[in-house]
Amino acid sequence: MADAAWVKPQVALAEAITAAKLGQLQLARKLLGELVVRDPNNESAWLWIAALSEDKQAAMEALDRVLKINPNNQQAMNALALARLQESGLRYARKPATKAAGGNGHLPAQAAQSAAAAESVASSSPTLSWTCPVCGAGSPRAERRCPRCGVLAVLATPEEYAQNKGVNEDAVHEAMQRAQARLAKHDSFADRVLMAICLLNLNRSAEALPHLKKAAEFQPGHTGLQRLLEALRSRRLILAVDDSLTVRKIVSITLERLGYRVLTAADGMQALARLNEETPDLVLLDITMPRMDGYQVCKVIKQAPLTKSIPVVMLSGKDGFFDKVKGRLAGATDYITKPFREATLAEIVEKYIAARAG
Repeated sequence: MADAAWVKPQVALAEAITAAKLGQLQLARKLLGELVVRDPNNESAWLWIAALSEDKQAAMEALDRVLKINPNNQQAMNALALARLQESGLRYARKPATKAAGGNGHLPAQAAQSAAAAESVASSSPTLSWTCPVCGAGSPRAERRCPRCGVLAVLATPEEYAQNKGVNEDAVHEAMQRAQARLAKHDSFADRVLMAICLLNLNRSAEALPHLKKAAEFQPGHTGLQRLLEALRSRRLILAVDDSLTVRKIVSITLERLGYRVLTAADGMQALARLNEETPDLVLLDITMPRMDGYQVCKVIKQAPLTKSIPVVMLSGKDGFFDKVKGRLAGATDYITKPFREATLAEIVEKYIAARAG
């Protein structure tokens, strides 16, 4: 049997890879960074860090680290050789032409034309007609998706938000903090819509819905708002309860893209509070959590008349027979072992949602 010191890095790497495949590059980089601090000789983690790095020098340093761990890693050798070749070409391109290079000490004609074009663009200073409501980036034309922070900055369909990748989550959270501070002083249509757009870009459509409802009270005849509200209300609601932020994000992203509305909770107490706000069609429930574990929460759900018919799927980091039996005794409908594949999660959710609808 593998010991915990080996298992934990494998689980962390699996979560990071899943996040990267879902387009959550910022989250993937964070998880990989934390992983190599704990396990500095994790060859696969350093390879992924190199692949996802936005900085060429940092990528080359990660590849160097791979080769120190395993000098025979052909993938790292090839990638590092290519990166160094490209870097060498860039350094050469930056140098002014010399007489020996076939010139008179001036830039080649093509480079001179490029420099003149760049200078012309820089000096034109176009008037900005659009500003991103999240990060404040400007553009001379109206944009649906911000070129700087990656946010889908308009009232779109739930599917468009769910498929949008590469969002700068730090910028989104900062915009939400500013909007919440303003809302604490004065409620407004603009800040309610901004909060909804931010939450939708974070795959938190269930939390966006109350803000959209409030915005509709300000402008009940707003067609785009009403269309989005109806589309979100028609979606089945899943409550995902897990003390791991990574797991909550992966579940939300996966299920939002499959057409569900996902509400999350970080522990058992928060989960019960969520159940008082709205009744979900399915609960995904972690077993090991602070304050109240999953078995206790499941018992409460199954004993309450309004929630006892809701399917509860337990999530566990261990694939143990005892855990499954204990879950069944608490009233659990099924059981998934973490880390799970997207297809496994999708299959079990669709199975019980279809059964409940039937």
